[in-house]
Amino acid sequence: MVRNLDLPRSVADNVNVTDPDIIARYCRDWTGRVVGNTDLLLRPRTHAELAELVRHVGAHQEKILVQGGNTSLAGGSVPLNNEILLSTERLVTIKVDPVSMTANVGAGVKLADLQFEIARYGLAFGVDIASRGSATLGGMTATNAGGIHVLRYGPMADNIVDLSYVFGDGSTREPREALLKDATGPSIQRLLVGSEGIFGIITSVTLRLLAQPQHRLVAITPLQSLEEGISIGTKLRGNVAAINAIEFLGPEAVQLAPSNPPWPTSPGGALLIEVLSEASVFADQLDELELEREWIIADDPRRITDLWSWREEIPGWIARVGKPLKLDLSVPIDRLADLYQLAQTTAREAGVQCYCFGHLGDGNLHVNLIGEDHLLEAVSHAIYRHVVKLAGAISAEHGIGTLKKQELSIVQSAVERRQLAQLIEIFNPGRVINPNVMMDY
Repeated sequence: MVRNLDLPRSVADNVNVTDPDIIARYCRDWTGRVVGNTDLLLRPRTHAELAELVRHVGAHQEKILVQGGNTSLAGGSVPLNNEILLSTERLVTIKVDPVSMTANVGAGVKLADLQFEIARYGLAFGVDIASRGSATLGGMTATNAGGIHVLRYGPMADNIVDLSYVFGDGSTREPREALLKDATGPSIQRLLVGSEGIFGIITSVTLRLLAQPQHRLVAITPLQSLEEGISIGTKLRGNVAAINAIEFLGPEAVQLAPSNPPWPTSPGGALLIEVLSEASVFADQLDELELEREWIIADDPRRITDLWSWREEIPGWIARVGKPLKLDLSVPIDRLADLYQLAQTTAREAGVQCYCFGHLGDGNLHVNLIGEDHLLEAVSHAIYRHVVKLAGAISAEHGIGTLKKQELSIVQSAVERRQLAQLIEIFNPGRVINPNVMMDY
């Protein structure tokens, strides 16, 4: 029996979806590992509609699970206990202000659509991720996504001017004009950045934009080891101001490519660098830093895309092998090689396949494990404990979701978890929104 929320007919006719064939497409995560269920999908078109839906759901003592582009890799975007699924996919307005160099975007706007629109004004956005064609700005904000340019521009939190929201108690903050400076007390709205929807639902975000760079190049060099890559990256970060990204392509992952890479096979994989300068300037800098080695350098847009594909297509290559359990980890950069070796050894000893890649420039390693479920659980627990011993974080940019919430106790104290639970009860009493995400209490 389909639930009746007593919605006004004008709203219900436009936002309700009960067709199980349509709903099923929203109930499986990107990896295929997390599958849920619901009998009701809500797709509001405006901030006001979304607020009304939250109030009606709360009044009927139902629960909501929020979904953006469903690119979550931590299980946080799938309804596991028949929660009402609320998709932000129809909140897609984009308003660019070239004077303040900001853009106010609906929570359902895909990153690629934002990039296309602001390019018409000669502008760019600092955060970029490989899933740009499906990831939404609301979801990226809710997980404080980082991506490939954190080294230069920081994660979402560093690129947000303002946002609007609906809290679980039905209170709201309406969208407003961009205000670049506001020191009138603590910013409640900032609390939602990285909160994964446990306080409320983001309906729009005002983003800080940048001028499009005049020059851009990508360079790839083979590695004998990850330690060598860290050494090269350290030299570049300290001496090349125009560094935009430093990425690690693990050797096990590269071996899954359908064709041979354009660099010699190397036991340590490869290092990919993006630099916002002319190729001749970068070549001179490499000479000065005594980094004269085999580099493949491209400054033509099409060739740049080709080289970046060797990094961005790795998740797809891994998915062809099996359904991966994805661990999104960060440690101090000088301990990244230790984490890589510990992950490989732990997986190998348990008979689990392990494929690694990630953002070397900010110490973020993506560990992909493929094997039997009971083995994956044991291996992941062991790797998380290695991360803690290395003074790292069990989630660098994907969030906690539902897959990692049992691990929260190893990185947060009982006091911190109790304080978080108290905040949830203030803004989302009764956990109307995202009741199973991040933590249970």
